[in-house]
Amino acid sequence: MPAAFFTLGSNDLFQQSSGYGQSLISIPEVDNIIGSNGLAIYNNVGLQLSETIQYFLTFDDVIKFIHFGKGVGTLTAEGTLFSDCYGNIPGISKFRSAISALRGKEQKIDIGGIVVTAVMTASQVNIVGDPDTMAQFSFNFSVVNHSL
Repeated sequence: MPAAFFTLGSNDLFQQSSGYGQSLISIPEVDNIIGSNGLAIYNNVGLQLSETIQYFLTFDDVIKFIHFGKGVGTLTAEGTLFSDCYGNIPGISKFRSAISALRGKEQKIDIGGIVVTAVMTASQVNIVGDPDTMAQFSFNFSVVNHSL
């Protein structure tokens, strides 16, 4: 199944513009995959921020705690790479390039206006042939800093 990308206007049947979420998400190198060149879209992006807290249980049934600050968070970006009319998946080569560029380097990632500093920890691609040739990809990051 070749991918068809629609950019709907605000005056059409649906009365709403839509796209592939690119305006809300900015992940260096992964953004090169998304869009008509890579025939790819984001399916979901999840951000989890952690805190470092130590708890103390007291004899009078009161729980006390000490907040030490930011903890290591996680960020996961998942998407779909579609095939072209010839059964090729053009985004696979861009996926490979993104892995090489992201390895071991801090990245500034913007998710809906929340900017975090993260390091890639894992990447994955799964090629499926049914019902049509496509691939599911994911990038996992550890969030090491943020300004929240």
